[in-house]
Amino acid sequence: MKPLTSVDSIKDPYTKRILSNTLGKDAFKLYSATPTRLQRAVKGLTVKQCATPPAKGKWSIAQIVAHLCDAEIVGGWRLRMIIAQSGTAIQAYDEKKWAAAFRYEKINWKHSLELFATLRKSNVSILESITKAQWNHFGMHEERGKESVERIVQMYAGHDVNHVKQVESIVKNFK
Repeated sequence: MKPLTSVDSIKDPYTKRILSNTLGKDAFKLYSATPTRLQRAVKGLTVKQCATPPAKGKWSIAQIVAHLCDAEIVGGWRLRMIIAQSGTAIQAYDEKKWAAAFRYEKINWKHSLELFATLRKSNVSILESITKAQWNHFGMHEERGKESVERIVQMYAGHDVNHVKQVESIVKNFK
């Protein structure tokens, strides 16, 4: 997987912002390393610290971890569908609705982190086993259009970097 060198040609602001987190870096390594980086960031924190939002309207560490866990469930499904059935439709989802419906503020963040790490390990294993040609398989995202397996890994890696930075920023406030 070649590192991205530019996001200048990308029109969608969200995609551009997320992919900019991976510029010049190996997105697959970032994607693979996220569980460890996240576990390190939250090590030693109390339940109260993780449940406390840094500001009104902002997610707490627990909510961020719950979101990453749900995003990994979605990402794993998308990857499996695309690898097996290239050209498949990729449905978008509203993270705010998921957070409200699944009451992220009440979820046990340690369980979410454990599940996230397990799901990511499984997804990494699948990605390590696919052929070069399968990395080019694609889905049609209902908002962003054509996305290959490679682009999805880049997106999830950038998404990870974004949220891990948020967690690390919150943790700094506790020290």
